[in-house]
Order: sequence, then C-alpha cells, then structure tokens
Amino acid sequence: MRILKKRNIKNLYFGIFFYSLSGMLVSFFLPFFLKQEGLNILEIGVLFTIGIAVGDLVMSLFFANIQKKIKLKTGLYISAFFSFFYSFILYLFPTSIGIIASKISGEVGDITSKISLDVTSQHNIHKKKHLDVSYFLLIITSFAMLIGLFLAVLLIKIVGFTFSFLIFALLAIPSFFYYKQIDERTRFKPKPRFSNLKLGENLKLIIASEMLYRLALGTSFALVVTFLITDKYSAGINWIAYLFGGLYLSILLSTFFVRKRVENYNLIKSSIIGMFILFLSAVAVIISTNIYFVLGAMVLEGIGASVWDPAARALCWKNTPEEIREKTSGYSMGIRKLVTAIGPLLGGFLVAYLGILAPFYFKAVIALGSIGIYFYLLKITR
Repeated sequence: MRILKKRNIKNLYFGIFFYSLSGMLVSFFLPFFLKQEGLNILEIGVLFTIGIAVGDLVMSLFFANIQKKIKLKTGLYISAFFSFFYSFILYLFPTSIGIIASKISGEVGDITSKISLDVTSQHNIHKKKHLDVSYFLLIITSFAMLIGLFLAVLLIKIVGFTFSFLIFALLAIPSFFYYKQIDERTRFKPKPRFSNLKLGENLKLIIASEMLYRLALGTSFALVVTFLITDKYSAGINWIAYLFGGLYLSILLSTFFVRKRVENYNLIKSSIIGMFILFLSAVAVIISTNIYFVLGAMVLEGIGASVWDPAARALCWKNTPEEIREKTSGYSMGIRKLVTAIGPLLGGFLVAYLGILAPFYFKAVIALGSIGIYFYLLKITR
C-alpha cells in the first residue's frame, strides 16, 4: 500500500507539472495580447470576470453532479482536457467569445484539478508528510511556470501568438498519461451544502485568511502587472517573463532554504511571517521608482509565498477532519473561485478610477488583515 501511494503521488507530480506548464501562455500573456488588440484594462477585466464567473457556474451546476459519481482520477482527466482546451480555443477563435470560452474552460479545469489534487494528495500521504507534499507541489508548479514563462516569450517571437496558443495546448497532453497511472478509487463531492458541513472555528479562520489574500492577489496579478510595466515603465513583453520568472525562481529557490525551518516551526507563526513578507512586497511596488524595484518586489513576493503557501495549506489539512476532506475541499474551492472571479474586474475598476497602484494598496491592507486573523488564531490555539 505504501509503495502504491508513493507511485500515485509521483504520477500526480508529473501530471501537475504538464498541467501547469500548459496554462502559462494564457495565464500570463493573454492581457498583453489583448492590450495589443486595443482593449483597455477595464474591458479586459470584464471579459475575464464573465468567463471565470460562468465557468464557476458551469462547475457548480453541471460538473459538480458528475464529480459526485466519479473517481478522483477521472476528475484529473477532466482537468487535463480543459487545460488543453484553455489554449486551443484561443488558437481557433482569438476573439471576445474565444476569450470568455477560454476563461470558462480554464476555470472548470482549475477547480477540477485543485479539488482532485487536494483530495488525492490527502488520501495518499501520511499525516506527518502534509508539509512535505505541500512543498513539493509548490516546487513542481513553480518550476513548470518558470519554464513556461520563458518558453512563451520565445515562441511568441518566433511563431506569434496564434501558433503559440496551439503549442501550449498540446503541452497538456502528457498529463493524461501520468494521471492514467494513478490507482485511486476514492469518490468526492466538490459541492456540499453548507448546512451539512461542520467546520471548526480554526478551519473557518484559516479558510477566511486564504480567501482574503486570494482576492487581493487576483486584483493585482497578471492583468494589472501587464499594464503597470507597459504604461508606467514603457517595458515590453520580455519583462512579463522577467518579473514572473523572478517570482517563480524565487519561490523555487527559497523553498529549499525555508522548508525545514517551517517544518520545525509553528505553522501559524510561519503563516504570519510569510504573509508579512507578502505585505512588504506590495509596499515595495507602491514605493518603486523604476521597473527593477518591481522585479525586487516580485522576488520578495516569491519568498513570502514559499513560506506562507505551504504552511497555510498544511495548516488547513491539519485542521480538516478525515471524514469531511472532500466536502471541505469543495466548499473552500467554491469560495476561492468566487473571489477569483471578482479579482480581475475589481482590479480593472481600481486602476481605471484610482490609478495603477491602487490594487497594490488594496493588497497591502488585505495582507495586514490576514496577519490579524493568524494572530487571533494563534491566541485561541494556545
């Protein structure tokens, strides 16, 4: 059984690598493509929010019912298919309808992937290995993103955006082969009713703090960063790769230094430290005077993410009773996707009416609020 579980986790790692790699072009370069097409930040934010919101609705009304009856492995297959469709639809239809359809497929694939990943991981790891698996997942996805960012720039310059969408769609195909090797028969329910889900106070606070920061991140990530570097600093597409490459390289390298320290430290205190570094990264963008300051801020954000994300994930797993793993994963994913849908529109609105730095002020305030939640959690757990 132990060998089987290790093999399951190994195949899951490889599948997630190609899944993450395939999504990089659309996730980080689509705003640049749309800006070149003449759309402003608020128009792009509206298109993104419509796509994400409809994708969440499709997931809730249709795929949730399917997933109640399928294996986790089948859920991973579904996520791989939509990862392929995420870029392929833009290859076929690089229009407003194609953008919305792409975001819908990306949303359905992302929800299915994260629920399946979350629950498959929990069912195949020992309770003392939660933090280890959480860190390995962060390392693998960061490595895939790092490769994907620079590969995207290279392909865009050689073959243009259209064929780059096709190539990145094809990169999702290896995920199917690795997911096929997973021996997992557990079923899951990603859309439980809240009344049937009894969450402890600690778990509610952990989920709330994560949701708040995910909202702040959604308002200030790829869309806003693209307009920040092109409008404020007159930088080109290479800087998208440099900035986000700096972020994920920082995550990749810093995880090797902080992993054991977090493992031997209180998870709540580690979450506080990580969130404080994320607060500092937002402040660094606000006070930046040139694009190199922004690059430094992204590196700082990578360090903060490498401390906060695995600690917060392990903290959530640790406080989730075994009998409600599937329900908790579906519930938290539903709320996470709700705030993700709001993010692009809110970010576009903040920029359009308050200026390009407004999302980073918002992010700094939310980070402080999350730190307050963690301190309260620390207090009540003593």
